[in-house]
Amino acid sequence: MPKKVLAYLRDPHSTLNTACADSQLFHVKAFIKKNGWNLELTCLDEDIGEVVFTAQPGVHKLLEEVDIGSIDIVLCHTLDRLCSRFAVAERLMHELEAKGVEVWAADPGVRIKAADLIDYYYNDPDGTLARGRRRSPMPDDLYEVEHLVPLPYGYRYTGAYNADGTYIFGFRTLEDETAAVVVRIFQMYADGMSPAKIADALNAAGIPTPHGRMWRDATIRGGRNRRTGILNDEIYIGRSWVPGREYDLAPALRIVSDELWKRVKLRQDLACRRAAASP
Repeated sequence: MPKKVLAYLRDPHSTLNTACADSQLFHVKAFIKKNGWNLELTCLDEDIGEVVFTAQPGVHKLLEEVDIGSIDIVLCHTLDRLCSRFAVAERLMHELEAKGVEVWAADPGVRIKAADLIDYYYNDPDGTLARGRRRSPMPDDLYEVEHLVPLPYGYRYTGAYNADGTYIFGFRTLEDETAAVVVRIFQMYADGMSPAKIADALNAAGIPTPHGRMWRDATIRGGRNRRTGILNDEIYIGRSWVPGREYDLAPALRIVSDELWKRVKLRQDLACRRAAASP
């Protein structure tokens, strides 16, 4: 039976020395085809550094798939696209090997093992990766919450412990007070209030915004096709978007009922039809 592969991509800030995510995926797919494997899932993260490694959605999804035993191989284009720091790579590799999951790099086309990591990272865990690029030392505030990827309004980060007792970030939970605001926004819109008027009502009530500013209609309205804005974020119905799939179910993160979500979508459809019909 062909091995099942999870392709992990990390989109760089600059493509001067590193391939973009599309190029990484091209090489990864070619390597999968060459070996007769099956691509099951693609996970993508932005190149934001690894102070929040386990909090990044792509890594979080990777670890979930490893836990449920749905994949045989984690494949990256180059090792630095998976982990650029020795300490992070060593911890991840031991965890994957314990689960029987292999790690491969399409370039240079080899399997990476925990015992081989020193050959890639040299003898400086906080510095040089094998290709000669320098990495800044791990900051002292490694697990400070303000360094984590911003979450959708209505959620917060919480901590959990690894099997070895190591405290890690990277798990989302509902935040009751702001989750109630999300439901209120959906309800007001479904009942006929415009995003602009909803924003005015929230500002008048002194309700904090996602970023500490004034509420604006764009924050609520967003763009339906781009899944932006509070009214279009499927996380509120327990759907967490993952590159390579339409969505991934996350029922524990549901805030809005299916009925209320459908009412909002119907009103959005009606607003689009009216806008298209107007001269």
